[in-house]
Amino acid sequence: MAVLILNQRRRAFAPYLTWLEDLDEEVYLYTSPAYGEITEPFALVQVFDNWVSNDRVEIDALRLYEEHPYRLIIALDESDLIRAARLRERLHLPGQQLESAVAYRDKAVMKSLVSPQVSCPAFRRLASPLHLYDFVLEHGLPVVVKPVDGMGSMNTDIIRTREQLNDVWERGLGSGLMVEAYVEGEMYEIDGLMMGQEIRFASVGKYSCKPLEILQQDCFVELLSPGCAVYERLVHEVQQVIEALPSPGVSTFHCEMFHTPEDEWVFCEIASRTAGGRISESISAMYDVDLNREWVRGQCGLPLKLPVPRPSQVAGVYLMPKRPGTVKTIPQTLPFEWVKEYVPRVKEGEQLDAAHSSVDAVMTVIIVGENSASLQVRLSQLLRYLEQEVQILPAYKEDTTNEAPVTS
Repeated sequence: MAVLILNQRRRAFAPYLTWLEDLDEEVYLYTSPAYGEITEPFALVQVFDNWVSNDRVEIDALRLYEEHPYRLIIALDESDLIRAARLRERLHLPGQQLESAVAYRDKAVMKSLVSPQVSCPAFRRLASPLHLYDFVLEHGLPVVVKPVDGMGSMNTDIIRTREQLNDVWERGLGSGLMVEAYVEGEMYEIDGLMMGQEIRFASVGKYSCKPLEILQQDCFVELLSPGCAVYERLVHEVQQVIEALPSPGVSTFHCEMFHTPEDEWVFCEIASRTAGGRISESISAMYDVDLNREWVRGQCGLPLKLPVPRPSQVAGVYLMPKRPGTVKTIPQTLPFEWVKEYVPRVKEGEQLDAAHSSVDAVMTVIIVGENSASLQVRLSQLLRYLEQEVQILPAYKEDTTNEAPVTS
C-alpha cells in the first residue's frame, strides 16, 4: 500500500522521507508550492497552487485512490485537518474522523463538549449582532469576539468599552464568529503527543504576556520543569479536556489554559496539531524530541522516540511582534552560546505593519538554561542586547494635524 501526505510546509520543516526512512511503503506527496524544489524520491508528487482554497486537492485525492490506493492520509497543518478527515471518512481510512476534526477546530463545538468537565468562560456562537447584544447584557464587558475556527489570535477583538462595541457593530460582525467572556489571569500552554485519548508526552509552558496581547507585546514562553506542581496540575486538566473530545487517534496537541487570580484553571482552547511560533522547536531543545516526526511515525505505526521525563535543562522562546515602522538595524547572529536558535524574520530597510497573528514576528529566539532562574537571567541579558541592536523607526500618520507619531 501507500501513504498520502497533504502538505503546505517548506521542505526544511517537513523532511517526510527522512522521518519515514524505515517505512516499507510508497509515499505520495500533495503539496503547495511552499515546499520548494522536490528532490526526494516520492513515489508521486503533485503541486497545487492556492492550496487552502483549492478543492482539487480533495477531488484529485479521490481519483488517485481509485488508481493507486493508499492506507493513510497524513496532514500536519490545522487548516488541512477537516479536509483530511473528510477524505478518510469517504474512503473508510483510519485516523482522525470528521467529528473529531470539527471538535478540535470549531471552538464553539469544542467548548460545548469540554465545559461539562472543565471550567470554561461563558461563550456563545454568533449568528447575528443580537446574539452579541444579549451576551453583553448578560455577562458585561470585556468580551472576546473571535472566529470559531481561528488560528494564531488572528481576527480576534477584545472589546472593553461601549465605544469599541459600537465600532464592531458598525463595521459588521460577519460570519463564523463566537463571543466569550474575557478571563483575567495568566496564560499557560500545554503541548504533547496523544494516542487515542491518552497523553503520552507533555510539555508545559507559561506566556510572559497577558492573554490575547501577544500581538502588541514582546512575549517569552518559558517551558516549565516536569517536576513542578503546575506541570502536574495542568497535565491533569488537559487529560480531562482530551477525554471530553472525540479521539483523533494518534496526534500532537496544543492547548491553552488560563490561571486566574483565584487559583482557578479555565480552559481556553485546544488543537489537534503541533504548536507554532517556534514553541515546538523550543520543546525539541529541552526534550530532544521532534513532535512532528513522532506524530507522522505514530500514524504510520512505526516505533516512536519519546523523551526522558526529566530533561537536563529548560528552554524558552522569545517572540518580538512586528510593529508599524521601518527596520533600520537587526543583527544577523547573536553572541550567546545559550541561544539555540535565532530566526530573524525581517530585513534591514523593510517596512512593517502591525502583527496580524501571534506568529507574525520580527524575530524568534530559543534559549536554554540549567533552571528557571538561569533562563530568566539569560532572557534579561538577551533583551538588553536587542534593545541596543534592533532599531525600528516608527511609522507616522499622513495627515495635517499635530498628532504624535504612531508607535507600538
